[in-house]
Amino acid sequence: MKRRNFIWLLTTGAAGVAAGGYIFFENFEVLVRKIIIKDTSSLSISTEEIDKYLLASRENKSLVNALPFSNQQLLKWHYHFDNPLFSLPYNTKYEIDRSRIVGNFLLSTDFFINKMDATTPVKYIGIYDPYQKPCSNPFSNLFYPDA
Repeated sequence: MKRRNFIWLLTTGAAGVAAGGYIFFENFEVLVRKIIIKDTSSLSISTEEIDKYLLASRENKSLVNALPFSNQQLLKWHYHFDNPLFSLPYNTKYEIDRSRIVGNFLLSTDFFINKMDATTPVKYIGIYDPYQKPCSNPFSNLFYPDA
């Protein structure tokens, strides 16, 4: 092996290890924040409302912190390597977990109470927990009498 090839292989390997370490040790809440911002980009949501949700989620041990370590790593790797050319294994699991995170966030806001109006600014209300508020149904006909 030539010295040039060895140095190229060594630097490529070091860059791969550095990128993998960055993804592995990335803060999960930062990733959840990016996912919520990206998936709700068409809505009028301020970043302060997302931060309120993440703070309450951290204190309440809700969905964000309830995900097992393996699911958190799966979300991290899929988020960084998501592209239209190929999909990583367990792509369906990634999409389900991502949808659960965004859905739990939207249920924790007044988005459904405001009849899913995209022009109304979305405000954080509180962590959605059907066991704490069993009568709260955002899809009730009380909010959609015209349907």
